[in-house]
Amino acid sequence: MHRRRLALVFGNDDYSDTAKLNSCVKDANDMTVALTNLGFQCTKYHNSNKRAMDIAIRDFRAKIRENDCILIYFSGHGMEANGKNYLLPIEALRDPEIDCINLDTMLKYLNGSGNNLLNIIILDACRADKANDTWKMKATNEEPCLTPAFGKALTSHVRMPNESQFALIFSSDPGTVSFANEIGGNSFFTSALLNHLERPALRLEDVMGEVTKEILKKSSKKQRPWLHLCLTEPFYFNKG
Repeated sequence: MHRRRLALVFGNDDYSDTAKLNSCVKDANDMTVALTNLGFQCTKYHNSNKRAMDIAIRDFRAKIRENDCILIYFSGHGMEANGKNYLLPIEALRDPEIDCINLDTMLKYLNGSGNNLLNIIILDACRADKANDTWKMKATNEEPCLTPAFGKALTSHVRMPNESQFALIFSSDPGTVSFANEIGGNSFFTSALLNHLERPALRLEDVMGEVTKEILKKSSKKQRPWLHLCLTEPFYFNKG
């Protein structure tokens, strides 16, 4: 089946009430270039507040049609609260349900606009235990992967709409960190993803296998991406 490809890309790093990040806008820019090369119609947003993210999601939904492949990419802070997953806009966090983007709600909303959608959700966000101080890690030449920057947690309990096909990709396992890189570079996860995304004739799960091997090596096994699939057909970013 030929599927039209649409992508919504967010990069948030200029946070006001939690640690600023140094690679998320670059991650979003570079992912947009790669996805465009792969036939996605991309819409990209940098350093968005809650209202801007809501408008972006609404406008993206208006473009979706039956049988589309829709891809959401987010690089920034994420968190879990009361069993729900949230993507953090750049402004103050008071009440997650009001001030943040509820991931489950967003996915149900987007899937209400068309039947037989194929969803690819890629989240490059911290996933440490919210009960403790949690960290988005920064690599340095002196101590790779050891310099912390405050982040929030993100867990894997995402409920996809019934009858949806989906690939849900997190940059790290539940309860673990995602490493940023030196200033001017991509995060560990997005860097590895960009290295393999455009390789021909690799199914999505094969791409992620290569990404995982690269990140495990680079992070000394401290970070491992997490993939959950429910597909009835193979998906190739680049069929070759």
